[in-house]
Amino acid sequence: MTNAATSQTPDTPPRNDCGTCTYCCRVMKVKELNKPANTACTHCVEGSGCTIYNERPDSCRQYECLWFRSQQFDKPLSPALRPDRCKVVMGTINNGNEIVLYMEPAHQTAWQQPAFSEALGLFVTRGIPVYVSDNDQLRRIF
Repeated sequence: MTNAATSQTPDTPPRNDCGTCTYCCRVMKVKELNKPANTACTHCVEGSGCTIYNERPDSCRQYECLWFRSQQFDKPLSPALRPDRCKVVMGTINNGNEIVLYMEPAHQTAWQQPAFSEALGLFVTRGIPVYVSDNDQLRRIF
């Protein structure tokens, strides 16, 4: 989940473009690996990335971190909103039309930090529904 696709040859090991962030590997559920949400993935080396990156499951291949994706834009999300720093992983559902905030139970109110105000405001003003994942159940907050 944490490694972004990069240009590489079959002999080149995958590169972790997420820096030391591996928070999605803890917070996200991975059905193909029978990995429940809020547990460390056995294939993740914290601070480094996925040991099975080239063979990772489809759900990991398809997941895209909104913070990471925003770093390519003219106005990227703040470094403070990087998942391992703010304890929130921002993802999408329904073909990118809705936002889901994933957090560990110990950090269920992390999305209420002032640092999130601007990002949430942007989603809300654009009419994008925002949900919080709580024990794998979605609860709409905006």
